Amino acid sequence: MHVRVRGGGHDYEGLSYVSEVPFVVVDLINLRKINVNVNDKSAWVEAGSTIGELYYRISEKSKTLGFPAGVCPTVGVGGHFSGGGYGVMLRKYGLSADNIVDARLIDANGRILDRNSMGEDLFWAIRGGGGNTFGLVLAWKVKLVDVPEKVTVFTLTKTLEQNATKLIHKWQYVAPRFPEDLFIRILVNRLNSSDPGDKRIEASFNSIFFGGIDRLLPIMQESFPELGLRKEDCIEMSWIESIMYFAGFPRGASPNVLLSRVQLSRRPFKAKSDYVYQPIPEGGLEGIWRLFFEDEAQAAQVILSPYGGRMDEISSSAIPFPHRAGNLYKIQHIVYWEEQKEEVTERHISWIRRLYSYMTPFVSKFPRAAYINYRDLDIGMNNIKGHTSYVQAKVWGSKYFKNNFDRLVHVKTKVDPSNFFRNEQSIPSLTSRNNKALADNHEDFIQCLSHSNQTSSNIYTPNNSSFSSVLQKSIQNLRFNTTKTPKPLVIVTPVSEFEVQLVILCAKKTGMHVRVRGGGHDYEGLSYVSEVPLAVVDLINLRKINVNVNDKSAWVEAGSTIGELYYRISEKSKTLGFPAGVCPTVGVGGHFSGGGYGTLLRKYGLSADNIVDARLIDANGRILDRNSMGEDLFWAIRGGGGNTFGLVLAWKVKLVDVPEKVTVFTLNKTLEQNATKLIHKWQYVAPRFPEDLFIRILVNRLNSSDQGGNNKQTLVASFNSIFLGGIDQLLPIMQENFAELGLRREDCIEMSWIESIMYFAGFPGGASPNVLLSRVQLLTRNFKAKSDYVYQPIPEGGLEGIWRLFFEDESQAAQVILSPYGGRMDEISSSSIPFPHRVGNLYKIQYLLYWDEQAEEVADRRHISWIRKLYSYMTPFVSMFPRAAYINYRDLDIGVNNIKGHTSYAQAKISNPKRREVHLGLVLKVDSQGHKPIMGRSQLICTGGSLMVTVQYSNDYKDDKNEGEYVDLMCKLEIETDNIAELDLSSFAFPLERR
Repeated sequence: MHVRVRGGGHDYEGLSYVSEVPFVVVDLINLRKINVNVNDKSAWVEAGSTIGELYYRISEKSKTLGFPAGVCPTVGVGGHFSGGGYGVMLRKYGLSADNIVDARLIDANGRILDRNSMGEDLFWAIRGGGGNTFGLVLAWKVKLVDVPEKVTVFTLTKTLEQNATKLIHKWQYVAPRFPEDLFIRILVNRLNSSDPGDKRIEASFNSIFFGGIDRLLPIMQESFPELGLRKEDCIEMSWIESIMYFAGFPRGASPNVLLSRVQLSRRPFKAKSDYVYQPIPEGGLEGIWRLFFEDEAQAAQVILSPYGGRMDEISSSAIPFPHRAGNLYKIQHIVYWEEQKEEVTERHISWIRRLYSYMTPFVSKFPRAAYINYRDLDIGMNNIKGHTSYVQAKVWGSKYFKNNFDRLVHVKTKVDPSNFFRNEQSIPSLTSRNNKALADNHEDFIQCLSHSNQTSSNIYTPNNSSFSSVLQKSIQNLRFNTTKTPKPLVIVTPVSEFEVQLVILCAKKTGMHVRVRGGGHDYEGLSYVSEVPLAVVDLINLRKINVNVNDKSAWVEAGSTIGELYYRISEKSKTLGFPAGVCPTVGVGGHFSGGGYGTLLRKYGLSADNIVDARLIDANGRILDRNSMGEDLFWAIRGGGGNTFGLVLAWKVKLVDVPEKVTVFTLNKTLEQNATKLIHKWQYVAPRFPEDLFIRILVNRLNSSDQGGNNKQTLVASFNSIFLGGIDQLLPIMQENFAELGLRREDCIEMSWIESIMYFAGFPGGASPNVLLSRVQLLTRNFKAKSDYVYQPIPEGGLEGIWRLFFEDESQAAQVILSPYGGRMDEISSSSIPFPHRVGNLYKIQYLLYWDEQAEEVADRRHISWIRKLYSYMTPFVSMFPRAAYINYRDLDIGVNNIKGHTSYAQAKISNPKRREVHLGLVLKVDSQGHKPIMGRSQLICTGGSLMVTVQYSNDYKDDKNEGEYVDLMCKLEIETDNIAELDLSSFAFPLERR
């Protein structure tokens, strides 16, 4: 029997008591016990309680404790908490769900679980992942929060004639930045009078401040004097009285009114929600007012609730609710009506949809975000009478949960695979007959290999005693070596091309999903981890390398490591090398497939730029070389990513000339030794050095003690370099271009190219090149990585913001690596191979964070959240439209395919097909100091078809033109439009001349 659960009955689409299929309602109205513990500041709240009842019971026990939940007291805690839940304390304490510490839940098997027995994944999911999805929550344990004995409230109402538009416009800039004790929301309504022609709009600035009037007034005078708040507008009261104030009860009412479950007014309504990242211009606001003057908007309302404060500090993945830093405020659009007639309903719903459509340019995009507790079936829904695919559910799920949707699906599939708890917008389970069929296929796959005389000793299943050691041998990221990590059903280690061919043919015949593993360095473990049953083809036995010194080439089997390739080259020649990575245990297969780079990239480009042939098995089991595969496929495999176009068996590479002696150095500089200024200068000079010189920077945190034994933290920047020449050639170049680094002769070491390989790999001086043959990494730990590309130097203030993040607890083993581009990378076309990051890139950033704890919650809550926070911080300083990334530093945060179903082109591209790139030519004058004008880092604004570009002056270096002369700039902008020719380019706002 299909079941729905009802608490307070406030679901905006009625999903707790309405369905197209036969169902039973479990009404929790009798489960309303609330136990408040003042000593440990907590309360257990049964799920049938309302938030009004919770507020009342807290106030019975304490005048200085409260809880951050909504303003409507008849809302049930079950649905409210399940969707996140927020109220007037969200800027101070976050959401209701941020303050839940335990729960009791009945799962799909009828078991009653608490936080400990349900596990952290399920406990994560129920705090914001939506009600009636993961189980039936019986009770919540909440953490109470401190409130002062007196708070201050006010409501100031302004009409359009009283400058409401300008006040709302200003509010957008100040409300998210107020002290977290101050919350000012805006309620916009139409004022209706007996005169049909008298239509006016009023905006109510409705506020609470956690302190007295005397503290509030100076804050308002400093930050928002335009509102004109006076002392007589303010009322001091207790926190529980403020609850009744916001709920609309008359002053002096008894708190007993909070125990009533009867709402003051009930009418038909339809609501929608939006999130705003950038202030809406006054013209945009005026467009809303025009819609409010239409007949259907007599009882319409828009509520603007500010974010910032605590909401900016909590990670977007801490719970399923993702709308955190970057959001200025949330909008609730709502329209009421009286008549129950169908045509009346349709008219009002059509009006709010029209308003929602009008808001599109001004609110969040990709996806257009929404708040799940303001349920809206217009944005998508499940097939309640049949199976719902991941792709279908993600249409609405990504709007509510953004990147957290995938984790919610994973949890749902694990805890409720039969999808017992479901509604029109519940998280779907991915367990299906197809997955079971895939799991069963591995027996047929093994049988196929056996019939084909595949050596049984090269086939490993979990029943084989060697399975774990074979699997773990090439796992380079311990994050994917846990008991919870999905394991392959089969591992095959072929010893010849013929055996690889049999594996592919048998996999295709039996429908077995196959992954290919070389060195095992995939940053997200994709060569051996998947949510679907799979077989791993491990190429560890395909490692032949034939070096031909005469034509300066080598054939390298795909199971080889780059260390083995380096070693075999050095056996044959002291003056030949190959441009690949610094980590010798990386497999050539994945490295070359993603582009591959190392310390020679400024001289010779990428590994993939130096591939001249390949042998590949395609999806039909054919073995092809460059000639037979054709130039399109040969182009694609050199940088298009591994495990995509076929299984590469071997690569033919072009070797490059290296001198008999190269020079290396590593200079370490702390913040106290001007590391920030040196890095800032490096950005200007490193991409412009002669191509023989490569200087990268590795930034790490350094923990030490001062002379008094006190802990001291600083950052150290290691300037790590190779020069393809001698010390005598290097020193003049450094003196001319980067004298500030202070390089001395004694800092430099001359050595052979193969010795430089070991130097960059971290081996001690004098080690034998034989160490490059080892496939065992020096150190394996848990890690998460991300990447970025930089087009314009990051200012010193921007670098200092990175350093502040490095001093947080989670970053003890964090690292940022800056690798310079320029040289040969500027000369190769961005379309010569799939790797596009060429001219225009100053350098690439790799962000890395390591940790040793294996607890999953430690990784998710602390470390991965930290690197995501760093990545978010870097947004203004790196590439955009799109924000570029390096495929060999795989990062599933930026988007994933539906591995269990069809993936659309649009989903994989993560883009909008209407987005167009517009290039604008600008002419600006040089200012009186000779500073060159540059484009501002803020995103360009598109409003109603007109464009505005921000221009600023660079103080970092001067242009060679004189005051008053013109400088040509090129601005690139992406906007949504069907026809670029229709754009109105007449309203550019420049401080100087324009064209």
